[in-house]
Amino acid sequence: MFVTFREPWQSRNRASLIARKKEAEVYEVTMPKLSDSMEMGKILEWKVKEGDAVHEGDVLAEVESDKAVMELECFRDGVMAEIVHGDGAEVKVGEVIARIRLQEVGAAESVRQKPQAKATAREQAGLAPERPKERAAAGTVPARAGPAVTERIAISPYARKLAEEKGIDYTRITGTGPAGRITAQDVERAAGAGIAGGPAGTTSGAAAPLAAAESQARVREGRMPQEPVVTGGRIEEGAQAARLAPEEELPAMELAEAEAEVEDASFRLRTQARRVVASQRAIPHFYITRGVDVTAVWARKDELKGELGVTITHVVAFACLQALKEHPEINRSYDRGRIIKWKGVNLGLAVETDEGLTVAVLRDAQNLSLKELADQSSALVERARARGLSAEERRHATFTITNLGMFDVEHFEPIINPPSSVTLAVSSALPAVLVRDEAIHVGRLMKLTAACDHRIIEGAAAARFLSDVRALLESPERLLDGQ
Repeated sequence: MFVTFREPWQSRNRASLIARKKEAEVYEVTMPKLSDSMEMGKILEWKVKEGDAVHEGDVLAEVESDKAVMELECFRDGVMAEIVHGDGAEVKVGEVIARIRLQEVGAAESVRQKPQAKATAREQAGLAPERPKERAAAGTVPARAGPAVTERIAISPYARKLAEEKGIDYTRITGTGPAGRITAQDVERAAGAGIAGGPAGTTSGAAAPLAAAESQARVREGRMPQEPVVTGGRIEEGAQAARLAPEEELPAMELAEAEAEVEDASFRLRTQARRVVASQRAIPHFYITRGVDVTAVWARKDELKGELGVTITHVVAFACLQALKEHPEINRSYDRGRIIKWKGVNLGLAVETDEGLTVAVLRDAQNLSLKELADQSSALVERARARGLSAEERRHATFTITNLGMFDVEHFEPIINPPSSVTLAVSSALPAVLVRDEAIHVGRLMKLTAACDHRIIEGAAAARFLSDVRALLESPERLLDGQ
């Protein structure tokens, strides 16, 4: 009988390899980012329980964002090993909510060890091999070939990517997030302190395809948001709101039981409250209002409705899209020192639903005809009210319209809906005494109010844009030519 003896350090290496293999067999399901403004999500109901077999395409749970309820899809075959947060839990974006034990592939395959190099003096003395953190403490930055050769480190996907871009060795960073998780702020502080690890954004030839594949997998599986690549940088959805100081609450009211009934605000209402407070506090708003004589358009509203299914609101939106072609500076966003020049107009439409206000996004709307705009926006609004918006129909509104025209509202001022730098408030077309060609007429006056982000929009630019919108609406024959 032959007996195999191993040195202590060999046993420890083998145990480490087995631990890493087991770790690789577990897939972490995280709270996905379902909209620009989403910072937290609420798990409404798990559709599976621990021990259930799950397959790619299965619905794992229903998750509520600040704008809609979505089904959380499974992207791996396996067994639900652990549900970390149960029904009703409110969880930050990116936080682990469940773990799936992946299907075993080649279970009979034994763990293979590479031939060991000559033992170091440390190992000959019976000590454990030097760990990466110990080498870092001695002043040498360890070479990182990927997560398979270092111990597991809690770091958000965005912080990991930011560290790679800045050439920061995140194994040397102390995290300040929950349970010591490394956040983007930690990486930025490390960059300011001069902690480095190698050329920014570099990856070894063998690791590059794996890193790219892993990144794409994280996008598909909800572990990190899919973000557009922009010249000179990247956009992290909702980053500004997430990095703001904690919400400044007013002191809680002291109420007697006989004075009022008190109930907890819904998750969506609390999220909406945080969102509008963050927008008002972080974005310097200024407002421009222009009265528009829509008498001629109003006279054709029945004709437009009957022939094209078009309302006055559609005509206003169409006029804005045409004016934006001449004023691309309005279709930009400011993002932490960067100017984002959008390649298309993603038209945000504020929609009232049974559960509160939401913004539905009609993507690449700049080249739609008036009828296409009316048909697609009407269908989009219906999906919003039925809680059926997709993730793409809730993200990156580059120009937003909010309309109270059906309520006989003379004027109102909106709060900017980021990343839009302008949000346009459309009031009612009310009867008014108007001066036209130095004569007095009775017609219809509609007031348009643009809330503008003064970090990137100047008053003169906003005024010129609004003036062109007014000119188009007051000359419907020009606006509607060919429609």
